[in-house]
Amino acid sequence: MIESVSAILLISDDAPRLAEFYRRGLKLPLEDEVHEDVPPHYGCNIGPVHFAIHPAQGWPGEKREDAQSPVIALGTKNILEVTDNLKGMGVQAVGPFDHGFAHTVSFRDPD
Repeated sequence: MIESVSAILLISDDAPRLAEFYRRGLKLPLEDEVHEDVPPHYGCNIGPVHFAIHPAQGWPGEKREDAQSPVIALGTKNILEVTDNLKGMGVQAVGPFDHGFAHTVSFRDPD
């Protein structure tokens, strides 16, 4: 069902500070990004994987204290099958959401 890792997202209480750390320490070319329904954040591609740092405040679908890091985005050709499978296991899956550039479903693993 899962074909790839498409993104790794870090959720931070101080996203600008964390972005500067990754820019200076690891020389990642993080740029300002804005997408519909997502607060401004920082991102770049590392090979085929999108790496981004998002502010905890305003993280979609979460209260600030519930936002967790990291978020790993896995790619699939059938998001409805994945969503149904997770829900069939009793996992609380939220979505899918259409972000314009991708469809996503959010869930938390047992840990």
